Amino acid sequence: MPASVPFRRGRRTVVGGVALLVVLYVVVVVLYAVSGDVGGVTRGDPDGEHVQLDVQPQLVDAAGNRIPATLEVRSGGRLDPDNLELDTLPVLSSDLELLVTDTDGSRTVTFPANQVLSPVSLRFISSGEIEVWPFDTYTVKTTIVAYRTVAGPPERLPLQVFPTGHVPGWTITATSEKVGAVISTDAGIEKVESFVITAHRSGATIAFGIVLLALMVAMPVLVLIVAVTVLRGRRKVEASFMSWMGAMLFATIPLRTFLPGSPPIGSWVDFTVVLWVIGALIVGLAIYVAAWLRWSGPGPAPSPAPAALDSVADSGESGPASAP
Repeated sequence: MPASVPFRRGRRTVVGGVALLVVLYVVVVVLYAVSGDVGGVTRGDPDGEHVQLDVQPQLVDAAGNRIPATLEVRSGGRLDPDNLELDTLPVLSSDLELLVTDTDGSRTVTFPANQVLSPVSLRFISSGEIEVWPFDTYTVKTTIVAYRTVAGPPERLPLQVFPTGHVPGWTITATSEKVGAVISTDAGIEKVESFVITAHRSGATIAFGIVLLALMVAMPVLVLIVAVTVLRGRRKVEASFMSWMGAMLFATIPLRTFLPGSPPIGSWVDFTVVLWVIGALIVGLAIYVAAWLRWSGPGPAPSPAPAALDSVADSGESGPASAP
């Protein structure tokens, strides 16, 4: 076989590897650029009838199964008929009370009348399993009911809820279920809409995690290739490679903690990837030690120490020469 054939194959392999890395880089960057926006129901213009409420998720607390968010009244509907522009802060003529389910703490939020309304922070309780990272999904099904608090029985107001905001690393969608819950009123049982928030990790986060796991798998593969090649006697044993293999072993845990979203210890990645990466690195190091014992001969024998002068008499010098 001509010597140029292996060279061409090696060059094609290198070019193919570089092209694959470039494609992965472009895919990850594009996914990152298009991720993070909260989507779902599109907000329309105020109609003077419905209270319009913006729900803006701030982040996703995957470990605690919580989604912190802010509530902001964009239009008070019949409570502020003179302020129908979205860029105008509503000032309500009567107190507005919201009943919000599936949240931590108090589930009643009150917006006082005759004041500029400020956003209110709360934490929605979500359901999901972080152990299946990065394919974990978190869902919140909340019911928000608006009331006008006046003398006598509270008056329920028509309400529209809209998702908004940007959460890096997550894709969040919000939908409404027409018959999601029921409430008890003076008129009996009444059906109300439920607001469903669904959060899953963005494509960029998933791609980032998969690429990082692939790089972790590549480490023991390289170590085993070097170790087996040296054991077969096809390459020279160099003790310095043991330090390189040890560095690979100690680099595994920092790479594990660098995974986006910090999956907890005991996630599926530990059982299917991390554990076997560490095991393969240990095996590669053991094979290389065996190769070192097999092919490394004993070192040169130490040279004998220079013999000490026995005595002045043995050298023929008994002191200063006596005068004849």
